[in-house]
Amino acid sequence: MAVQVSYPGVYIEEFTPGAPIEGVGTNTAGFIGIAALGAIGTPTKVNSWDEFKQQFGAQPLPGFYLWYAVQGFFQNGGQTCYVVRASNGAYQAMTLNDRTAAPGRPIVNLRAREPGALGIVATVAADAYLGNVPVYRPQATLDAAGINAMDVTTQAAGPITAEQVANRFKPGDEVSFSTGTDRRVVATVSGATVRFTLPLTSALAANATMQLADTAPGARTFRLRPTGTGPLTPGQLVPGTILTFAQGGADDTQIVDSVISEVLTEGAQGGLAPFSYRVMLRAGLGFGLDLDPAQANAPTASSNEIRLAIAGGATYGRLSMDPAHPRYLLDIVNGDAGGVLLATLVEPPPPNAVADAIPRVGGAQPLNPPQAGADEDLSALTANHFIAALDTMRAIGDVNFIAIPDRPMQVSQVPPIQQALITHCELMADRFAVLDSNPGAPLFGTASVEEQRLGLDSTRGYAALYAPWLRVLPANDGPPILVPPSGHVCGIFARTDSLRGVHKAPANAPVAGALGVERRVSLVEQGLLNLRGVNIVQVFHDGGVPVLWGARTTATDTNWQYVNIRRLFLYLEESIQEGIRWAVFEPNNPELWQKLKRSIGDFLTRTWRDGALFGVKASEAFYVRIDDILNPFSEQQLGRLHIEIGVRPSYPAEFIIVRIGIWDGGSSVSES
Repeated sequence: MAVQVSYPGVYIEEFTPGAPIEGVGTNTAGFIGIAALGAIGTPTKVNSWDEFKQQFGAQPLPGFYLWYAVQGFFQNGGQTCYVVRASNGAYQAMTLNDRTAAPGRPIVNLRAREPGALGIVATVAADAYLGNVPVYRPQATLDAAGINAMDVTTQAAGPITAEQVANRFKPGDEVSFSTGTDRRVVATVSGATVRFTLPLTSALAANATMQLADTAPGARTFRLRPTGTGPLTPGQLVPGTILTFAQGGADDTQIVDSVISEVLTEGAQGGLAPFSYRVMLRAGLGFGLDLDPAQANAPTASSNEIRLAIAGGATYGRLSMDPAHPRYLLDIVNGDAGGVLLATLVEPPPPNAVADAIPRVGGAQPLNPPQAGADEDLSALTANHFIAALDTMRAIGDVNFIAIPDRPMQVSQVPPIQQALITHCELMADRFAVLDSNPGAPLFGTASVEEQRLGLDSTRGYAALYAPWLRVLPANDGPPILVPPSGHVCGIFARTDSLRGVHKAPANAPVAGALGVERRVSLVEQGLLNLRGVNIVQVFHDGGVPVLWGARTTATDTNWQYVNIRRLFLYLEESIQEGIRWAVFEPNNPELWQKLKRSIGDFLTRTWRDGALFGVKASEAFYVRIDDILNPFSEQQLGRLHIEIGVRPSYPAEFIIVRIGIWDGGSSVSES
């Protein structure tokens, strides 16, 4: 909007160019498989091999390979991955209901940490840590004070000096008097003198009593003075404590916001401790308190903690439902590493008053529908269990390539899993599938690697198939074992992206952590498989380190036959998509077009300079087109802006052909 001018002078109007496009990450892996521990069907971010072992188990499960795949990923340069534990087990789950009319409404869900029909029983009991503490009213006898007095002087009370009596009151206290009609707020206390924020409007007679004033509805600050001779136990009264104030037939429950302890100079008196506690509530109390301690219904306060007992397990006492409390229910239950339950809040929570938002005393209730839990039977896994785990990856936006190194016992269940993974990547259009060959399969013929490849077509190259399996050291002592190559390949993807860029073909790279391969593949055999789109891990001489020696996708469109070309376009597309989001709802005019051309052009120029695009000049490597032909007025009316981008990627030199001949100084004979 133009600056509105009125007076002669200089006006400043700021303008900004289109925001620069920052390239998205390309080296985050996703893994789906079977684990000994960890949440089922929940993507978990893992940043190190030690972190994986801590969350999913220090040892692999026999016959499954997620453990080795993630190990291979980190061995080969991977830094971050998401892991989803697939399973046919189910968690037992139950709920704690609130204190509204029976049976109440769910407020906390409890779930077993591990799958299985465990029969866990959870019971809630009241566990008030602070019971019927009197609300304290400090008092003092005063010297006479006239009208318009700003301060009063306290008198000694037996062995208690006038200064000690005055110190019972604190700045901010509202006080009343036994004579006169004033209620005044204490401003300062100095020696035996109490000064108010406003002068008195009526005179005080000699020996008048000053006391903390009765509270009105909405008051937030109160004093509590426990019975006994010592202070409260640490943790009895803290921020987050849920207090119920009661007087007569009235009561209200609120949450403590802050607590200040005060030492009373008169010592213990009448069964009350020589300590008081100034409590500020998070919200005002719903009714006023008559603070006269001599009346039959003197006000008291009690806390509302609960005890959660797990039959055959732990018991958690003094739990509060407020997150500010040091024994917040979710923190205590979930923080118990040896516990059997996890707790989560029901979302959205019911619209409860504070008093109702506390778990109901009694047994936990079953969910609707009930979830009794089911034991994990790894011999009965099907493709659907892996596909269900794969679907949870849809919510994770920064995954760039996915592998499923585990498989059901039935070989017939493998193709649906791999086809589902390819479909997932094609639909998400921001990730790539890394597929494993079948172990023990021949290279050609019936049930071969070649035949497996024929069922894994991805028209636009969203997947790649790798063979053979790798020999690695087992988790425990013993001879090398065979594991699928996908985890190690994902690590090579990540390492190549970090060192060279996503445009570099992830091949001609040693496979760290691999001692050998399932079987040696001759170069002639590899040539036949390579043209089919099978990438071979090659060993060139006895005892040599295995080398990833292929970078082809399973594309049927040869424009997308190389892994790095497909992944380069995923990178470009997602970077541009996120980088120009600022332009949505901007005026669709030539000014916006020029900003977008500059932003996209600058980004592609950086990409060209990194070696990802082919051309001596940037103009030979890409173009960006936004014009009236692409964007006629009819399209603008529909709120559409069309941008055409052409890029010329750098293809890998997969075949290097050298012509060499005999040169005698004047003529040449060549072989070709």
